[in-house]
Amino acid sequence: MDRHSRELIGYGVAVGAVALALAIKVLDHPFVLLPAAVIVSAWYGGRGPGLLAAMLAAIGADILFLPPAGIGVLSDDLFALVALLAEAILIVEITVRLRTARELARHEAASAELARREAAFGLRMREELLSFLSTKLQGPLMGMVDSLISARSAVERGESARAMSALDGLARDVRVLQRTTEHWVAEAEPKSENR
Repeated sequence: MDRHSRELIGYGVAVGAVALALAIKVLDHPFVLLPAAVIVSAWYGGRGPGLLAAMLAAIGADILFLPPAGIGVLSDDLFALVALLAEAILIVEITVRLRTARELARHEAASAELARREAAFGLRMREELLSFLSTKLQGPLMGMVDSLISARSAVERGESARAMSALDGLARDVRVLQRTTEHWVAEAEPKSENR
């Protein structure tokens, strides 16, 4: 439903709710139902339909239930009518602000849920990446440590050929690690440029 149709329906609700409240009032019920019609109109349609309902309630109450006062005559009925109108306008404002706050809270809750899901996804991706990196790097790093220990032992014992072999193994592991990380950097660069 588009916005224009929703507004028209809101104004229709305002007229219908006040008409129903006035009809019930004709059956000798108190004015209590008129503010209820204003609340329904303001909640469903917003400020415009709520104010329309307030005006219709005041006009309807004046026409149907109050005796003609004449110009310059202030009666208790006129004060009651002004109080009804002021109360209705206040009800409209409170109702509209309450609905706006409710919609804002819903929107913020949805945004918070989305942020929570994105953060959880980021944490899962981080854990996967760390697991992947530790798996991929564990072999070369352990080989490098073993090669260093072997090279040191060979140097201490004066076995230069064995020390050179251990250093060659270390160089191999360093090259594997270097190729692996160069591959990761090359994979990451096109993704960075697209952002």
